[in-house]
Amino acid sequence: MAARFDALKTKHQLFHVSISLGVILICMTYMQYRRNWTVLGSFWDSLIIPIVFIGEMLKVILCFYYGRLEDSTLTQKQKQRKASYFTPKDLAYGLLLQFVCTMLYCFICIILGAPVLQSYEQTFVLSLLLTLLSVSPTVFLLGGGGALQVCFCEKPDFLTKTEETALNLFKYNALGGILGAWAGSIVSPLDWDREWQTYPIPNVVGALMGSAIFNIVACTRVLYATFKVYMSKKRS
Repeated sequence: MAARFDALKTKHQLFHVSISLGVILICMTYMQYRRNWTVLGSFWDSLIIPIVFIGEMLKVILCFYYGRLEDSTLTQKQKQRKASYFTPKDLAYGLLLQFVCTMLYCFICIILGAPVLQSYEQTFVLSLLLTLLSVSPTVFLLGGGGALQVCFCEKPDFLTKTEETALNLFKYNALGGILGAWAGSIVSPLDWDREWQTYPIPNVVGALMGSAIFNIVACTRVLYATFKVYMSKKRS
């Protein structure tokens, strides 16, 4: 019996991953163009944060686009919850959640060795990047209340299939960004005296590369699942 194939979900996944990889490629091209990587830790002189923010918004817009195709199958509760995503109260709650997460990342960075009284701007930029890669997409998609449930590993009962697909892909971004930023710290204590060893350059680059690697893994899984279905149908 041939495996069930959801073409709409597969398209959504592939477009989502393509946006993620495209954002990383644009960031790397930008860094190569600037040549002076020391500006990566600057909030005002670096375009890394705006580029990543736009990329995450595009992924949310993509989810909304595919979500419109399943509006006829939504329950009344799901419709009511979707209508409340962008109320002033929920928007304020989402902004507060992102701010708290950014401060939490700042605290973790300091605990792991970031300067306390120096490089505070660089620590903030790194923390903001990690927030954009982990928490912000869920806030933009589900609002503050839904994002808080996801942060506490609870699955909201109002999730649609499209939102669930997006959340599963957001997890790759979050894990890749966090692990990549942590792995980037390895080169900081080495006595190579290279410009790119300056904090937080290795961590920013590590977060971007970690996100790229995990998105490639996600893409590979989607393509492998598609290949299995194709071969199953061919044999039948």
